[in-house]
Amino acid sequence: MGSRSSELKRSLRTIKGRAGFTLMEVLVTAGIAGALATVTFPSLSTAIQAHRLTAGVRSTIGYIRVARSSAVTRSKQAQVVLSAGNTTLSVQVAPVGTTSWVTIGTPLVLDGGVTVSSVSPANGIVFDQLGRVSNGSSAVTVTLQNARGGTRQVTVSFLGGVDIS
Repeated sequence: MGSRSSELKRSLRTIKGRAGFTLMEVLVTAGIAGALATVTFPSLSTAIQAHRLTAGVRSTIGYIRVARSSAVTRSKQAQVVLSAGNTTLSVQVAPVGTTSWVTIGTPLVLDGGVTVSSVSPANGIVFDQLGRVSNGSSAVTVTLQNARGGTRQVTVSFLGGVDIS
């Protein structure tokens, strides 16, 4: 039994001596992880900004469709109004032949640094009671921009169709 006890003590000593990592191994691993993070972060940041812009475009398209649908279902003119630092869209309706606009629904707040950089023509998106663009133009283009300067355009045709470019 004595030899068995000494074998156990010897194996415990060797296990204790090998447990853990040396300081050098930890520093090398941390350096490699830091280098990978440094290389990965810029591309990850760019991907996040691109995703936010795409999400903003999709939300804007949905909101334009709500405005058109409101015009048709209510048999009134409807417009999309831009406010609050070019980051908030609202839908307003007015009876045909009047200039008294009333905001309906919940405004859409673009987030993540996405803004509306331009609307062309400047009088914006106005739908008649048949769902057609009625601002005297054949199409309206809304340009959205993210914090890094990337842009996407949403074009609303005369008949109310929406296209992304």
